[in-house]
Amino acid sequence: MDESRLQVRKRILILFLIVVFVMLGIILRLAWIQLFKNDLYQSKALNQRLRKLKVEPRRGLIYDSNGEELAISGSSQTVVAVPAEIENPTQVADKLALILDMKRSKIYKKITKSAYAVYLERKISEKKVNKIKSLELSGITFTEEAKRFYPKGELAAHILGFSGIDNQGLNGIELAYDQALRGKPGRIMIEKDATGRMMPQGVEEYLDPEDGNNLYLTIDHVIQYITERELEKALRDNEAEGGTIIVMDPQTGGVLALANRPTYNPNHFTKYSPRRWRNSAISDTYEPGSTFKIVTMSAGLEEEVVNPKDHFYDPGYIKVEGERIKCWKHGGHGKQTFAEVVANSCNPGFVQVGQRLGKEDFYRYVKAFGFGEETDINLPGEADGLVYKYDDIGPVELATMSFGHGISVTPIQLITAVSAVANDGVLLKPRLVDRIENGNGEVIKDFEPEVVREVLSKETANTVRKLLEGVVAEGSGKKAQVKGYRIGGKTGTAKHYGVHSYDSSFIGMLPINDPQLVILVVMKGVTSYPYYGSQVAAPAFQNVAKDVVRYLGIPPTEMEETDKDKKEEKLKEVKVPNLTNHSFGEGQTKLQQLGLNFKFEGKGDQIVDQIPKPGALIKKGSTVILFSEGGVGHRKRYKVTVPNLEGKKLEETKSLLADLELELDWEGKGKITSQQPKPGTRVESGSTIKVKLN
Repeated sequence: MDESRLQVRKRILILFLIVVFVMLGIILRLAWIQLFKNDLYQSKALNQRLRKLKVEPRRGLIYDSNGEELAISGSSQTVVAVPAEIENPTQVADKLALILDMKRSKIYKKITKSAYAVYLERKISEKKVNKIKSLELSGITFTEEAKRFYPKGELAAHILGFSGIDNQGLNGIELAYDQALRGKPGRIMIEKDATGRMMPQGVEEYLDPEDGNNLYLTIDHVIQYITERELEKALRDNEAEGGTIIVMDPQTGGVLALANRPTYNPNHFTKYSPRRWRNSAISDTYEPGSTFKIVTMSAGLEEEVVNPKDHFYDPGYIKVEGERIKCWKHGGHGKQTFAEVVANSCNPGFVQVGQRLGKEDFYRYVKAFGFGEETDINLPGEADGLVYKYDDIGPVELATMSFGHGISVTPIQLITAVSAVANDGVLLKPRLVDRIENGNGEVIKDFEPEVVREVLSKETANTVRKLLEGVVAEGSGKKAQVKGYRIGGKTGTAKHYGVHSYDSSFIGMLPINDPQLVILVVMKGVTSYPYYGSQVAAPAFQNVAKDVVRYLGIPPTEMEETDKDKKEEKLKEVKVPNLTNHSFGEGQTKLQQLGLNFKFEGKGDQIVDQIPKPGALIKKGSTVILFSEGGVGHRKRYKVTVPNLEGKKLEETKSLLADLELELDWEGKGKITSQQPKPGTRVESGSTIKVKLN
């Protein structure tokens, strides 16, 4: 009995101790919560009662260079459902399904969610808003949001891009400068009870949103309109897949207009295929064809391997490593100066310039002009272009690249490179944005012209421009002429491999004495005839240029300068002196006294050979190549194409070969009946051509 009581007492004691420890734990836990974690749990309790709503900022405006609005933000209503306040979800879903672009089941699912508030459809039309308001549905309300609007529709669509439903940039400038345009959101906080009713004396807080900054572009909306109008016209006149026209200020790098076709309306971008959104001016590459010859001639003149008065002979083709590269003109252009090579857009002539430059120097200039890498214009989706790797360039690749084949560029790369020629040899980074301002008109960031590098000397750039003027005045670019203005430019035509389709282009600058505009026209996938750049792209250039110069008030060129240039071309011939075994300094002095240019090949101070040979008659301003011991191996770069002499008289032949810096050895009288080497053979300058007359 006593033992039983003892057991009971032990059990009671254990139970008591357990209760004590449990109570002590509860007390300690309450003390921890009430005393040490008071702020945390008070904050959690408050958050359960607070309803937070984000207030979207107004997206910054985008202006053209004259302050014309290109992208603005207006107000739009968004339908919001508060599930706790909806009395009959089924009936509400039925009524809203007749107005909104949503299925009834989707609406029902949203309005029965366990959430304080949900969006039903955002940024709807005013007509829909009025219909819903007339229903007077409990739990259905509206909130105001900013909606992006592009007042000029399709104008500059590929530049501006578009923004999404959440006020975020999705393409073009809208995406590239999203952080500057978007701003910072504000918020509203309201304290409500479990049923969704506002609590008396509850917390209410409103934090103002910070509106986005405004962008001022380099684009001029009038020039943009002219450009897009003429691009549309060119597409109507020719059967082409699409096209691009860019207008640039070469002295600042500012893009004044950039137009692509096909295009889209950014106000309704979802109705178009994403392919329409693609900015082909910066994202698509094409083979530039003869427009790339501007790079070859610039490099050749800068490295002094060619001179405008140097003579070339074109039999209609040139052989490189067994490959026969044809000239566009059947039978070739015959004897011509380098200035005429440029005006005639003669492929064999440019191949010879590329050979004179050599792989290393030519590739260096291709990269210096910015090809094979992004221009960093700061638009999404820019392509690098396609350039051979240095080690993959052989004699044939060097030859084809010299006249714009075997290389792919973007339109923005090409116009940026050619603008360096227009800007006295200084390459600038292309830009679309001039400055960023806040809502008070204070400048946040100013985008000044940015120099990338100096590619050419001022003198070389000026010479290139004069040669390009000959293309428009007397060559393939005649249809680009604008009355009263001196214009320099280059046509280009490249065939798509395997199909009857061409890319036709023209790039030009004006006025040539002080270029203020560079305009590039590219028509892609031309299938109609004619398809040449001279027939398709040059007229479009002319139409853009004549309206833009009038709009900008660029005065006509003083044409007397052209007459002066022509008079300077009438120069006397001089005899090349014998400079072998002289020092380079002595050779330079003698050539300068005779009005001749010079080019050194190799290292060392002793002249061991020269081109042309001593005694040759050449025009003042021509180039004499001087070789040191280490540079003799470069003689093969300066080979001359042997012309077809059969049927010619002796005096005519002497004059022709003298211009080409070749010697003549003849037998007989009358007209030439045979020759050695054969026509089209490449021989070193100064070589002897043997002929027989009968």
